[in-house]
Amino acid sequence: MPRTKPHTIDSAGQDSFLDVVTNIVGILIILVMVVGSRVQQVILTAGSQTSEALEQEIKSLDETVANIENEINDLATATRSVVLATTHAGEARLQVATLLAAAKIDSEQQRQTQDAAHVAMVEAATKKQELKKEIEKCTLEAEGLSHAAATTQEVLSYPTPISRTVTGDELHFRLETGRIAYIPLTELFELAKTQTQRHSSSLAQMSSRVENVGPVQGFMLDYVIETKIDQSRGQVLIRSREWVVRPTGLGGGETAAEALHKSSRFHRVLANITPQTTVTLWCYPDSFEQYRTIREELHRLGVATAGRPLPEGAPIGGSTEGSKSVMQ
Repeated sequence: MPRTKPHTIDSAGQDSFLDVVTNIVGILIILVMVVGSRVQQVILTAGSQTSEALEQEIKSLDETVANIENEINDLATATRSVVLATTHAGEARLQVATLLAAAKIDSEQQRQTQDAAHVAMVEAATKKQELKKEIEKCTLEAEGLSHAAATTQEVLSYPTPISRTVTGDELHFRLETGRIAYIPLTELFELAKTQTQRHSSSLAQMSSRVENVGPVQGFMLDYVIETKIDQSRGQVLIRSREWVVRPTGLGGGETAAEALHKSSRFHRVLANITPQTTVTLWCYPDSFEQYRTIREELHRLGVATAGRPLPEGAPIGGSTEGSKSVMQ
């Protein structure tokens, strides 16, 4: 038994399409009829108007056109004015921007100047406060001094020092451990001279020899004898090349306070000096304060003074190649 073929989707779609086309054609026919009737009415209306009405309408249209042209000219003029005003506004804007930039720079400079002035003002205020405190401190000190008991202090005035080499008599003192001791150098030299003359015959047989004399007042003298033969004169020359004075004990001498008394040994040694005599003070580092005291006493007595500072442990001595004392 043959089967009946089912309706497909394509046939249903074709029917729908035909329906749409038919509807569109109907709408187009209706539109043609409406347009035709409208055109007929326009033709009939135009035929019924007279020529005078048309002329009147044309004049009205001309006037309208003239008015429109006038308005267009006015608009063109206004447009040119607006363009010119816009150009001027741009230039003015540029000028305003330049003035604003200059004003900004000037404002920044003024701000910096004001900042510097403010810093200077703060520093001045701080300095003023410090000075005020210093003035108050000085005022308090002045008030304290005004109420303090008046004291008198003796100030020694020394003449302007003019150094010169010692050529006259010379007295020697040693300052060590805060004590001053007389060095009998003249007496020791006399003993050395006498001893050298006594042994001159034996000394002539050698070029040099170490001798010593003393003790005298607590000091010994060690010296080197140098012998030279003068062939032309047939003489033997003997001289002391160098010498060293050394104490025989410790703690000799007087304190500075004891030496200032008129009955002290220091004053007894100074009793027979002449105006041409110079006192040489051999001073070790531990006795500089006593040195100043003794120097002031010698200045008060009008005695010329020469200072010989020594390092600790150095001996008191001299030689033919050494320097002489310098007095002031």
